[in-house]
This record gives sequence, C-alpha cells and structure tokens, in this order.
Amino acid sequence: MNKNDIKNTNLLRKSIVDTRSLLLTRKIRQLKVSDLISALNLSRSKFFRFFGNMNIILELVISEELERSYDLIACNLLAGLDNPHLIAELNLLRAIYLRKNSILYNYYKGILSLPKRYATLIQALAAKEQQLYINILSKQKNYLANDYSQIKLLPLFQNRAINQESLA
Repeated sequence: MNKNDIKNTNLLRKSIVDTRSLLLTRKIRQLKVSDLISALNLSRSKFFRFFGNMNIILELVISEELERSYDLIACNLLAGLDNPHLIAELNLLRAIYLRKNSILYNYYKGILSLPKRYATLIQALAAKEQQLYINILSKQKNYLANDYSQIKLLPLFQNRAINQESLA
C-alpha cells in the first residue's frame, strides 16, 4: 500500500465512523449532503470526488450495520444446526436484531417514505441483506432449499413488501 492508499483508507474509515454517528441522531430522510460534508469535515468537491453521491457512504454504513446484525443472528443459530423451524427462527432473530440497531431501525422504519433518489441505495441494501440471509441458510446442514432466489424477506414495519415496482 502506498501513502495515498493509506490516506484514502483512513479517510474512508473516518467517514464511515462519522456518518454512523450522524445516523444515530438523524433519520436518512432528514440528511442533506451539506450535513454529511460538515460532519465528515470535507469540502463539497472532495466529498463528491471521493464518494460520488450521498448514497455511497450511506450504503457503506448501513451495510456494516447489517453485517454486524447478521453476525449476531448467525451466532445464535449455530447452536441449533438441526433446527426444524430454521426459517421462522431466522426471521424472528432478524426482526429482533434489526430493531435493536437504531440505524437499521430508522432505515427500515422510513424506507417507504424515502424519495426516489434513494432507490439505488434501497436496492443495494436489499441485495446485501438477501445475501447475508442466504449465507446463513446455506451454512445450516438441515436447510435443503436449492433455489435461494425464491426466498423473499418480509418487511419489518410495513404491511407490504419492498419490491422493484414500489421503487419505480
């Protein structure tokens, strides 16, 4: 790693930490680019040059939160490798851990009211969570489903599922 790579890595790490702190006090819908620029202590041009748009840094932060929550879920499921109620238990643990995480709670609570400019963020995070969910299932010895693509995650707070049509 050269000096510039180290500098960029440090900037990215600091930006994720600072954005996480900001998301603990604000909802995504309330965030503006100027809020992020101020919290990250970056110039507007450097912010856009480094991240491209606000969705990128939000995706990084929320993805890390999802990974942490799914690590906790996986740890709780590993004890019951022969669990006949695996999907039900996994969905219950998902609801518990995602609600306990204030960043994820606020994200999922307001997901349907986000403006269309967040569509790529919503799609990326839905794909990330689907991947994490399937990774847990694929490690369970008693889960024999061959086609994981048919698994649809239930919405946590809304009465309807999030799908591609609702984002168009």
